[in-house]
Amino acid sequence: MPSRAECEAVVRQLWPFVDGMVSETQREFIVDHLAQCEPCKSHFDFAKAFLEAVHEAKPHFDVEDGLNERVMAALAGAGYRG
Repeated sequence: MPSRAECEAVVRQLWPFVDGMVSETQREFIVDHLAQCEPCKSHFDFAKAFLEAVHEAKPHFDVEDGLNERVMAALAGAGYRG
């Protein structure tokens, strides 16, 4: 069973991991950890389900022209690669 410190390190890196923003070494460490740690895997499953739900959400209102592009540019400026 992984140590508590290892689990804390993995959970801190889950969002960057899901976004593909970790090094290959970190990615391998996290994948290996998730394969053997059910509590951390549940955190990962939540993050993944949350992002999928956001992605699938449809706006319920008319969106101003260019809003999507401005939001995506702001996210890209903050380091998001989606």
